Amino acid sequence: MEKMINIGDIVQFKEPNTYRMIVVKKRRMFASNIYAYTVVKYPNGEIAEYDETQLVKLNNQQCNNCHDTVLYPDEGCPDCGRQA
Repeated sequence: MEKMINIGDIVQFKEPNTYRMIVVKKRRMFASNIYAYTVVKYPNGEIAEYDETQLVKLNNQQCNNCHDTVLYPDEGCPDCGRQA
């Protein structure tokens, strides 16, 4: 069973080696049980919408020092500098 995707989660396309993106909006598609997600693509900042059948959730990590900061892959915490 796949992990449910929520706002703030890091996702990528199901194909390997694709951009990592962050979910900024979530909505149920009209007359369907499928969710659509508005995402911001990294690193270019483009915004697009994809449905849940196209995306997989990546493991999000939180900073152990700051506890509320989500660390993205290959990024450090902006508050304390800890690497993901």
